Amino acid sequence: MGKSSLSWRWRVAQSLEHRWWRRYLHGQSPRAYLTAKNEYWRKLLAQLDWPVEDGLRVLDAGCGPAGIFMHLHDRQRVTAVDPLLSRYESLDIFARNRYPDVDFRELPLEQLVPAAPFDAIYCINAINHVSDWAGSLDALTAAARPGTRLLLTSDVHRHDWLQPVFRMLPGDLLHPQQHAATDYRTALTSRGWTIGREEVLRTERIFVYRAWVCTFEPSIPAG
Repeated sequence: MGKSSLSWRWRVAQSLEHRWWRRYLHGQSPRAYLTAKNEYWRKLLAQLDWPVEDGLRVLDAGCGPAGIFMHLHDRQRVTAVDPLLSRYESLDIFARNRYPDVDFRELPLEQLVPAAPFDAIYCINAINHVSDWAGSLDALTAAARPGTRLLLTSDVHRHDWLQPVFRMLPGDLLHPQQHAATDYRTALTSRGWTIGREEVLRTERIFVYRAWVCTFEPSIPAG
């Protein structure tokens, strides 16, 4: 898929993302939703045996309006990045001023240039929303130091024959990136990430929702 085609799909996906949230939240109590979402984050981290160490400097990459920042903000020093933060302010569940200790940055993930590396990185259900998949993985890697831990989740294709179809046709407008689990494994390991755990979180007809728990361990040049 050419860059111009992917850029078009990304712009469409960004527009649809905000509309999806409005439809999804319609009729729900904001307080009840946020309570349930916070419990979801707790259960996810417990399922993956992911420790939350107090005081760490962490990144919530592609945070959305109810990202893991809401679960971590009073324990870790969180930077939360998303290109749609201003649009999310129109949703009852999100206001940046509710989290004064979170450093919100409104920009695409691939444009992130942190002042210093993070101790841990969370990129949850976001990497298939980006315009530049490889560039975003490069940005996550550039935001790490040796020993940084990464929790990455994404929908991946169950069937090899459907992946090229979805890349060519707009079968999944919310997700401009269409990749298989093998693509993620190769992309992560080639950038110096050691995959310590891979787990299927949910299986659907077309996609499998997977999680990777990784540690950045770049090779040390010889000599």
